[in-house]
Amino acid sequence: MTRIAWLTDIHLNFVEPAGVDAFLAQVRATNADAVLISGDISEAHDLTRYLSRIDDALQRPVYFVLGNHDFYFGSIRKVRQQVIDLCAERPRLRYLTTSEPIELTPAVGLVGHDGWADARIGDYERSYVMMNDYKLISELSGMTKEARWPLLMSLGDEAAAHIRRVLPAALERYPHVYLVTHVPPLREACWHEGRHSDDEWAPHFTCKAVGDAVLEIMPQYPKRELTVLCGHTHSPGETRPLDNVHIYTGGAVYGTPAIARVFLIDA
Repeated sequence: MTRIAWLTDIHLNFVEPAGVDAFLAQVRATNADAVLISGDISEAHDLTRYLSRIDDALQRPVYFVLGNHDFYFGSIRKVRQQVIDLCAERPRLRYLTTSEPIELTPAVGLVGHDGWADARIGDYERSYVMMNDYKLISELSGMTKEARWPLLMSLGDEAAAHIRRVLPAALERYPHVYLVTHVPPLREACWHEGRHSDDEWAPHFTCKAVGDAVLEIMPQYPKRELTVLCGHTHSPGETRPLDNVHIYTGGAVYGTPAIARVFLIDA
């Protein structure tokens, strides 16, 4: 039996050093064979430091994507390159956004991408929500709402293009595939306090491009199973948009990182 611990939106920059140590000790105590993280680990200026700390503490494979907070006070391009460089030095750390399908067990594969809220679900034009993303990430700051819209969609499309390439490859090899992403790929997976996000908030908390890719690919593999792990909303929920697709959205509380779930996988 393989044990996989899933973490999401742990925001370690909001936690005192002793609290970080205590949390990582809890993760280590699960005796997980590997750890999955679906983004929002910290912020750009200390992300590689926290990833290194996670690696040193856990001493096991850590497969992760990045969330919007991980780019705060930095740029998407530069942060991703810094993480790629770190993973080259620390082989237990694997950044799924730049990875081919990974084998968790002979029957279970793993793929992933950061994803991005692509403003396609809900009513972006009428939404008054002003995410910190649009102030604190260099590629998204200093532009009008209208000018930002195509960039958000292009970031979603980038994520979907990766999923369209790696997910079929994984499904050809493995009966069960895990897909890790930060942003919920469907409105039905975009939970807030037990309800789905409305048209005001959904544009900033869903990635329709990735959802479309999943819903187009999975009917072609009716005998395969896909488990999607995402976060971003800080509210837990589950949905099954197709018989062979199960999406988990993880909950989170700033300053109190927690283990979202431990999956037991038959070898």
